[in-house]
Amino acid sequence: MSAPASPLHLVGRFNDPYTGAERRLLELARRVAARRAVRLWSDVFPHRWHAQQGVRPIQPFAQQFPKGGLLLLAGVHVQTGLWLRHVHPDRVVLLYNLPSPERLFSAIELLRESTGCEPEIVFASHSAQQAVGLPGIVEPSWLDLSAFLSIPLLRPDTRPFTIGRMSRDVIGKHHADDVALYRMLAARGVRVRIMGGRCLAGPLAGVAGIELLPTGAEEASAFYGSLDAVFYRTGAFAEAYGRVVIEAMAAGLPVVAGAEGGYVDALEHGRSGILVQTQEQAWNALMHLAAHPGLRQQMGEAARRRAVAVHGEDAAEGLLSFYLR
Repeated sequence: MSAPASPLHLVGRFNDPYTGAERRLLELARRVAARRAVRLWSDVFPHRWHAQQGVRPIQPFAQQFPKGGLLLLAGVHVQTGLWLRHVHPDRVVLLYNLPSPERLFSAIELLRESTGCEPEIVFASHSAQQAVGLPGIVEPSWLDLSAFLSIPLLRPDTRPFTIGRMSRDVIGKHHADDVALYRMLAARGVRVRIMGGRCLAGPLAGVAGIELLPTGAEEASAFYGSLDAVFYRTGAFAEAYGRVVIEAMAAGLPVVAGAEGGYVDALEHGRSGILVQTQEQAWNALMHLAAHPGLRQQMGEAARRRAVAVHGEDAAEGLLSFYLR
């Protein structure tokens, strides 16, 4: 009888139930659990929802930290300490999902020195890898698309054309020009729903046709079911991947998105969505979709097919081998 596989330790910052990196870890843990022991760790005291999912805080003085096995750090923002020298892992994996080359190189040196292992780098997108020019693998974010694939592709034609977006409720997740764009769209009769938009309440509160919701106000699948298209771009930093874009595609929605996010690996411009670089391009793309329901239907179907091709069960099975060897 062969010896049981050593554990897979997934270390993140589980203080917010809506951050993409930690949602990625939870989904990876779910998929691996049947084949390898998995333990979830947080470098800070975890949010109570995460604690209910089995996430434990790293507490060195209580001898509670990863030991042996495969150690995965989910991002260069994750804080380590002297406990790292006592892990003695078989392998070390570092997820690069935030655009911070200096912190990446520092993290690589720290992991080499503290663990004696050469870190294997997992990049959230091709653009993230190209920006630093290091070897590694590109791995799309782990997603469970089942709830989104059940949304009907055919949207009702009895409601106003409705666009929306979903993100954490922080101003940095929004582009500086978004407020003006939403106002222009609402003035033309387009309904705008923003989940994670309470941070825009100052300039947009009370504007007819614009609904600002806090993050998590609705189930993601129900929210996407209320939309006819998704518009997504960010402000100060580009999304390393942007899993919400892929979820919208799986929901059968055409996506108009800024051209600089990691989701460009999956979104095919002109087929499953539209990539834009300027305010004028964003306005034109959204108004074109508003005027052509047939195009919305066609693009939404292509978006769903593409999301399944990149994140479906067949694609996921091939990626799992990296964590099981």
